[in-house]
Amino acid sequence: MKAGFFFLQLFLCVSVVAFQAAGQPRSDRFVKDELLVKFDTGYAAEAVASVHERVNATFLERLGETGWQRVRLAGGSSVAKAIEQYKKFPAVLAAQPNFYYELTAVPDDPQYSNAGLWGLPKISAPAAWDITTGSNTVIVAVIDTGMRLGHEDLAANLWANPGEIANNGIDDDGNGYTDDANGWDFRFEDSDPTDQHGHGTHVAGTIGAVGNNATGVVGVNWNVRIMPIKIYSQAANDTTSAMLINAYNYVRMMKLAGHNIRVTNNSYGGCAEACGYDQATKDAIDALGDAGVLNVFSAGNNGRNTDSLPFYPGSYDSPSILNIAASTSIDSRASFSNFGVVSVDLAAPGAGIYSTTNGSNSSYGISSGTSMAAPHVAGVAALLAAQHPSLDARSLKATIMNNVDVLPDWAGVVKTSGRLNAAAALQNPVSCTADVGPLERHIPTKGGLLQITVNTQPNCDFAVKPGSRWIRVLDRNQTSGSAVVDIFIGVNPSISRSSTLEVGGQTIVLTQNRSGGK
Repeated sequence: MKAGFFFLQLFLCVSVVAFQAAGQPRSDRFVKDELLVKFDTGYAAEAVASVHERVNATFLERLGETGWQRVRLAGGSSVAKAIEQYKKFPAVLAAQPNFYYELTAVPDDPQYSNAGLWGLPKISAPAAWDITTGSNTVIVAVIDTGMRLGHEDLAANLWANPGEIANNGIDDDGNGYTDDANGWDFRFEDSDPTDQHGHGTHVAGTIGAVGNNATGVVGVNWNVRIMPIKIYSQAANDTTSAMLINAYNYVRMMKLAGHNIRVTNNSYGGCAEACGYDQATKDAIDALGDAGVLNVFSAGNNGRNTDSLPFYPGSYDSPSILNIAASTSIDSRASFSNFGVVSVDLAAPGAGIYSTTNGSNSSYGISSGTSMAAPHVAGVAALLAAQHPSLDARSLKATIMNNVDVLPDWAGVVKTSGRLNAAAALQNPVSCTADVGPLERHIPTKGGLLQITVNTQPNCDFAVKPGSRWIRVLDRNQTSGSAVVDIFIGVNPSISRSSTLEVGGQTIVLTQNRSGGK
């Protein structure tokens, strides 16, 4: 038993220093005097406080229910040294820098000066609108720079918190956020998610600029509710892991409170070779996905293959992440767009996209980037949620991926070899189910390899979540489509024990008997 526990500790320690494996992250890519630390929930608060004290760090905040904490290091302490100190304590599961993230818009290029809404007919939006133009019961959270709240083409689709009275200085709905009438600003920690940059307003317009109002442009959804979640200032490069985690925790909390949030749009990224693997942010994204929200990400604008050099968060393996490349008006890959047959799921229009801007309440403009591609997909996901409300996050993802227009230029470039098709998605919904075999299994006390065969539809991603430390996933914790999952079960020489293994939404009960099993 002790040998198995030692192996587990060694396994967990890998995550503590994983960001160093690909080289030291650039010092300008994380907050220099802060750290994110995750503790084993089995340790008392006094023990956790003692660890912080011995590292000479000050507790700042608990990052929702993720188990992560943000701490401030004493003056002169280096992030790398503090991580080494934290990993010596058995109570610490992981420690990492508090990374910075950037937006994924690129400057307008003259070759993309063809102003207009060419992306909408390209994805068969007019045919989709014959089926549905969206619903004001569906909420899309836009994790971005905020939104021009009074814009003539957005104001009618702005989300309003029914449990909150604006500007009365009271937390009317008791959610811990005072006056969050239309969203929240996690960059400045206040109730005003007004856009200071313009990026978020442009993204919001593609998702849900009001349709059929004889004004300006039209979004993928004519009717929808947009919840602006502000994570950037005007600088657009100053959000941190902790801000992101708090933002995702807020959206998750509101979802669980009954608000019909079905999709998030995330047109940002940048943590790759500069940052490393940001487990804390991934945990928050995964938790939101578990709550039933599809998270659409931009693939990034480095023009590189992210199979070999990831661009996080979009490159994370997660059943709830849909990672989007940018296509041009002739269905080729935009020169700036990242790609990857494993790490990028599909393409969507992202070059020369005309949408709402924040210059005034009646301003519009052109932008290019995978930032512009992602909201086309988020918008289609919202249409799907309106037309097929029973589809969960995995099913929304599979439906979109299984109904792309397969195109020669995208073969071997993205996972689906294709570009978004809204009408086809609406006409061919996929409800992901997983057959994992017997839901009760007896394991010999000697442990060893357990293989779970999963049968499901193409592109139905599923997570594998062990319920105890003596159950460990040997390969990836997330798989797409039918697969065999390898599980290692530790030795149990002393007592009978049981735990769970969640696979594709199914719960398998594993029992390891004292006298052996079958």
